[in-house]
Parts: sequence; structure tokens; C-alpha cells
Amino acid sequence: MLKFSVVSFYLLMLFECGYSQGCSDAGFCSIGNLNQQKGDSVQRGQKLIFLLPAGLGDENVFVFTPAIQYENQFSQQWGIQIKLTANYANGNLGHARGPGDLFLSGTRTFINNKEWNTSLTIGTKLPLNTGNLRADGKSLPMQYQSSLGTIDLITGLSISNKHWQFAAGLQQPLSGINRNNFLPDYWNTPEAGKYPPSNDFNRKGDVLLRTVYTFSIKRRISVNAGLLGIYHLNEDTYINANISNDPIVIKGSEGLTLNATLAASWTINAYLSVGITAGTPLVYRDVRPDGLTRSIVVSPEFRWNF
Repeated sequence: MLKFSVVSFYLLMLFECGYSQGCSDAGFCSIGNLNQQKGDSVQRGQKLIFLLPAGLGDENVFVFTPAIQYENQFSQQWGIQIKLTANYANGNLGHARGPGDLFLSGTRTFINNKEWNTSLTIGTKLPLNTGNLRADGKSLPMQYQSSLGTIDLITGLSISNKHWQFAAGLQQPLSGINRNNFLPDYWNTPEAGKYPPSNDFNRKGDVLLRTVYTFSIKRRISVNAGLLGIYHLNEDTYINANISNDPIVIKGSEGLTLNATLAASWTINAYLSVGITAGTPLVYRDVRPDGLTRSIVVSPEFRWNF
């Protein structure tokens, strides 16, 4: 009966994933204390996590973004997280693969009382390429890129207890423009014209607000649901030297993305647990030229505690 319940729940999660758009962020909604709490019942000092998200982006571009993550909770007060990503994308303009980003973060937890904790995360995203992967010698749009190509500052504040999590965060690009060279005119095909231009793409920052409620089904199974809001602080820009060397504003790229989220965790034994996450947009920006949109996505993860 328990196995049937778990399988049924996972099928439901996959269905929900199939119609999600992703959280439309540049990686920070899963960093440090900004990550949606999974309710892992094993509280060992170190964890190695394998993430295997795959899905469809704009124009049905297939995207596979594996990642490996290391966590070390030194004490009740201090912990670190290191995450390394890669990416493979295949679509109507070709395919590309490459390393993604290196995320580094540290979290300080302040024990307020027996029920509520407050934590502060500070981190960074370091690109492992310039966001300019190519096919047939031509730069691909951001939907195919394995990195946004910028160095980012990430900060997060979270207040949580056994059931509730309230979090706020900021991700701010520090290095500005990446080196992507995609313009639809360079391809001169109808397919290329459907992608937003991103030559010298300049992506603005984001702020995050998250609310999550966690409840338990069985002793080793927990589920949580919540709302995740990400506000893109300004309109992104690109440059088309055929028109001007001045930045061109991408209208509709500023604004709110609001997601309903769902996550589950199953502790198999003292060393191994599995999880899955899903989200579906309730409100989203008109244009997302960063290529982070997902129309179909499945995101399982496997955690080894040691």
C-alpha cells in the first residue's frame, strides 16, 4: 500500500511537471536557504545530491541539465553548498552541450527559539562559459546556452519552522553583458526568427519571495506546497550593430513570474533519499529572452547522506 501511494504520488508529480514553466530564475531559487525545503528526515553533516532535470523549452528545444551538489552542515549555525551544472540542448537550430555554472554559497543559521530559525545565505554564480555556444559556426539563442555567462551575487533570508518557510532573495549580475552573438538575421531562416535576439545580452537582476508549507504523509515521506514569486527588476537589452551600437530594450522582459510549487521527499534509509519538484506558473512575464522557460520538465533528485 505504501509503495502504491508513493508511485501514485510520483505519477501525479510528473503530470504536474509536464505542464510547468519552471521558476524563470537564473538558478538562485534552489541555492542555500532559498531552496524549497524537502523535509529530508536524515540530518547528517554532509550530502551529495544528483539532479537530473530534463524538459522542453521555447520552440520545443529539448534541454537536459544535470547537476551535482555538495552540502556540508558543519554545525547548527554554519553550512556550505557547492553546485556544478552542465547542459545539453537540441532543437530546430541544432544542438549544443557544455559546462554550465558553479554556484558557491554559505548559510548562517540563527537559532531564535525552539520552533523558529532565521538563516542568511550569501553566494555567487560563476559561469563556466560565456553563453555563446554555436552550431555550424553561428551563435545559438539563449534557449540552447548552458550558462547565462555572467558572474552573479546571490543573497537570501529565510525564516522557518517545522512546517512553514518564508524566504526572500536577490540575484544580481555583476559582470553585465555576456558574449552571446545571436541575431535572427544572421541565420536568415524562419525558425531563427521565432527566437528573441540576444547579441551582447544584458540580463537584469531578480528578487524572490517564497512561501512553503510542509506536511508529512508517512514517517519517511514529506510533501510541501507553496508559492514562488520572482520579479525581474528591469527590462533586458541586446545590441544590433546593424541598427545601432546602443542597447535595445526587450519590451515585456521586466515583471513578475508567480509559480505554484510542489515538492516531495522519500527517505529510503539512513543514507539514501529521493525527491522530485514541480511548479506551474500562475502569472508570468510577456517575454523571457534568457531562455529559461520550460513547457515540460521533470526534475528528480537523489541524495546520499554521509
